[in-house]
Amino acid sequence: MNTTHNKCFDEHAALSGRHVTKHRPVGGNLKRHTLNITADKIERLVFVKYLLTQAETSKDLDRPISSTTILTLHDAVECFLQLSYEQLTGKAKLNGNQILDNYADKINEILLLDNKPQINKAFIKRINELRNQLKHATIFIDKKNIQNLYSETDLFFNDFTQIFFNLDFYELSLTSLISNQEIKNHLISAEKEIKNQTYQKAMFSIGKAFYEIEAIGTKVEGKYGENILSKHHIIDYLIKYRAQFGGSEPDSVLRENLKEIAQDINRVQDDLHDLKKVISLSADLKKYKKFRTTIPYVSKKIKGGTGEVEFWIPDEERNNVVEYKIDQVKFCFDFVTEMALKHNE
Repeated sequence: MNTTHNKCFDEHAALSGRHVTKHRPVGGNLKRHTLNITADKIERLVFVKYLLTQAETSKDLDRPISSTTILTLHDAVECFLQLSYEQLTGKAKLNGNQILDNYADKINEILLLDNKPQINKAFIKRINELRNQLKHATIFIDKKNIQNLYSETDLFFNDFTQIFFNLDFYELSLTSLISNQEIKNHLISAEKEIKNQTYQKAMFSIGKAFYEIEAIGTKVEGKYGENILSKHHIIDYLIKYRAQFGGSEPDSVLRENLKEIAQDINRVQDDLHDLKKVISLSADLKKYKKFRTTIPYVSKKIKGGTGEVEFWIPDEERNNVVEYKIDQVKFCFDFVTEMALKHNE
């Protein structure tokens, strides 16, 4: 993987409130270890990043739920240190109490020999103390402490992923954890378009990924095999009126009243349909509504004359140019990636 920061990812990091740290190439004794990283270890690193994304969400929740962030960060740091120790020494994990301290001490011995920046033991002490207060005394942590610890942990992973693995933490992709290959491919395409700063194309790929997730996550069979989450038929009382009264037309006042009633019922049914989908997808309602108002319309249609099914995106077909900002693309990409992980097969 490329360890230099792409301009897009510098912007991406800045917008997410993260510091972008430049590093010198790894050398000395560490170098031979960083050049030998297996796919299994990459997957474990990505899992650490996934835990950090969970913490990023929970840190902004209300008390006391926000305190779960501390447990998640502690687990993420422990996973990272265990993996780093294994990578640098080739040895299995350490046992005993004060496990974070033990890992940090052993790793710092290696870093000292190679004249590299050492793990800040004050950070390790702080995360241990906050975790113990919560776990053993049920002392809830105030939001400022939680957010500060999240920022410290974010920087810790960024700095030491580069040193230990010669990889850029921000370029580690959660898409590698997605089991559905079609959804994964769409999101990988979106990542490439984000790097190229072709944001509209990225949104098309994100929309395709979500279409597939929605097809999987909102298929709930009823008693007779029907999908009980399928979209309702549009109600039109004018058609019903004509059928009831032999094709005659209502007067203008009744016509407008019937149209308004039908519009109200259709709007309620649309809202109920969206709500049922949100529940079925296990999605956050506010995030879902924001996503829906941002992402371009994506559907599928039968390709004329061939019988093949293909994606249909009106903006793409009509060459409509829509300017998306990186924070909009990032939000949609993160939302769909989260949904894909929730619905892994």
